[in-house]
Amino acid sequence: MGTSENIRPKLMRIIPKKKLGGVCAGFAYWLGWPTWLLRAIWVLLVLTIGTGILAYIVFWILMPATDELPPDYDERTS
Repeated sequence: MGTSENIRPKLMRIIPKKKLGGVCAGFAYWLGWPTWLLRAIWVLLVLTIGTGILAYIVFWILMPATDELPPDYDERTS
């Protein structure tokens, strides 16, 4: 049995940390990765493959949003 630290948080757009729609901030928090890294990967996808824009729009529409910053956001994404 795992501890509560191993439980992955709910995937959601995090509005207080958004640059556009909060999609990268939400994925960074969900994965526990630095936000800048996820944004850089997304930009590379847009520039190389081009599907990053469509995927971002789909996630922006489908992901639920939160106006509250999770208390452990900075800890998980640093």
